[in-house]
Amino acid sequence: MKEHNASRLALGPEELSVFCYQLSLMVKAGISSEESLGILADDAAGPRERALLTAIHQVLSRGESLSAALAETGAFPNYLLKMVEIGQASGRLDQVLAALADFYRREAATRQSLRRAILYPVVMAVLIAVVFLALVVRVLPVFQQVFSQLGVSMSPVAQGLMRFGSVSKYVAAVFAVVLVAASLYILWMFRSRKGQAAMSRLLARSAASQAVDRSRFASVMALMLSSGLDLDEAMDRSCQLLEGTALARPLADCRQKMLAGTAFPKAMEETGVFSGLQAGLLSAGFRAGSSDQAMEELAGRCQADADEKMSLMLSRFEYTLVVVLCAAVGLVLLSVMLPLLGVLSSIGG
Repeated sequence: MKEHNASRLALGPEELSVFCYQLSLMVKAGISSEESLGILADDAAGPRERALLTAIHQVLSRGESLSAALAETGAFPNYLLKMVEIGQASGRLDQVLAALADFYRREAATRQSLRRAILYPVVMAVLIAVVFLALVVRVLPVFQQVFSQLGVSMSPVAQGLMRFGSVSKYVAAVFAVVLVAASLYILWMFRSRKGQAAMSRLLARSAASQAVDRSRFASVMALMLSSGLDLDEAMDRSCQLLEGTALARPLADCRQKMLAGTAFPKAMEETGVFSGLQAGLLSAGFRAGSSDQAMEELAGRCQADADEKMSLMLSRFEYTLVVVLCAAVGLVLLSVMLPLLGVLSSIGG
């Protein structure tokens, strides 16, 4: 029952961005979390948002922390919960919430870009499948009936065309079914919470996703180091934050190297968390006593790299879909036109 309520109350990336931004403004103004959530609940636009904000406010009124109140609703992602914990521990909750607002705004924009890139080819794939089925069910039987009524013997060329057309018909049928199934799966990934989780797992090993993880790591480290947390504690919290990501194993290896006495920038480079150029920037920052500024610079560079890789991935995906749709159109034309050419060839013979 609780899972059902959590799913019903869960916020999308754009809603999470607005929520974090509103809360960051109030916390920065010195308003307590409990009072802030009460104000937001009163100003909520709809019953769904009001129910969620009221539930958080009720937990806060019992004396619980903000991170515990958000976790109890079950409606917030794990990344947000851990970031809020870090903000509370570092005393920079307003900055963490502002950073979360930017992060979820970028995630919403990325998801919208994916939706725009995929929607048109998906619709085209469904239309091609429908047109093909109409041709096979309604048009081809008419050609076959006309040919049988003519009673004309087929030439070898006509027989070859008919056979090739029949084969392409079955291949196109399978292709159409695959297109429809893929289209429905993609729509499910965008429409449902489980589908979005599946999409996240699908993209988790991509170069763009790994660049995003590096940006998260650098941003969190910058925040904690600037708050006065020592390097070891900052690393431990960062490793916990990125559990389950592709960066988790390299970070664990880096932590082991640090315990063995390897310098932090060198350990980052040796484990592949950062490239040589990025590790050099980090080393310069640590030597200059500006480790938090160096981390912040790395966060920006990694985010720019993630945006570039995401654009490249979307471009490749669009090109692939265009090729697939062209192949589908070709199979449909072959399945319809070749039998017709066979009939005309027989008549001409």
